[in-house]
Amino acid sequence: MSMAGDRPDVVGSYNIAGKTSFYAARYDEIDRQAICTARILRSFGFAPGSMVLVVSMVQEIVQFGTFEKGVQILGMYGINAENSPFDAGRVEAICRQFSPVATCGVGTATLEGLKSFGHDPATVFKGSVVWARPEAYAAVAALDGVEARRIVLLGPAVALECHHGGLHYDNRDWTLTTQDGTLRLSSRMPRVEPLDGLDTRVAGTVSPLPCSCGAKDAIITLAD
Repeated sequence: MSMAGDRPDVVGSYNIAGKTSFYAARYDEIDRQAICTARILRSFGFAPGSMVLVVSMVQEIVQFGTFEKGVQILGMYGINAENSPFDAGRVEAICRQFSPVATCGVGTATLEGLKSFGHDPATVFKGSVVWARPEAYAAVAALDGVEARRIVLLGPAVALECHHGGLHYDNRDWTLTTQDGTLRLSSRMPRVEPLDGLDTRVAGTVSPLPCSCGAKDAIITLAD
């Protein structure tokens, strides 16, 4: 018989190489990873009370729930939109009305949607930090007046770039190793759905060097 502590609070999913897998989690799992996110966010010096926009899909609750909780820990306010061309108008409206200091999770779907609605992404995100997904990073980095940072989804885990350029992941909750050139993900802390050696298909290595931002969370060096 399953105990109540073994029952998930949410069921999300992750996509690797075009294959989608469901992934269950408890709120305490999401909350404890938010501490890592808060340390990374603190490196930017965002003021309490600032607005942060999170661009994600409902099924990415496990990955982006940690970011949203980290925003709350630092006394900031989060607001949401979907990473889809259809919700790009909402992204523009939020940025215009609330001037968020940062936006997390921007992908090509959002960038293409903004352009289809007649909005210049450089104008929409001007003066803010934007964490871009890998497929959109080069385009975001080319925008004038935007501080581009990376967010990389590692199955149900997340790597987030700090202000100093270190791509951090929560090495208290997760272990990453490199096998055949790609990062393999295993869980360290108790989870509803433990993982052991999940091939994330992300090419890279774990760096032994500390980050100059001061966060103790391990950092990843992506392959060129």
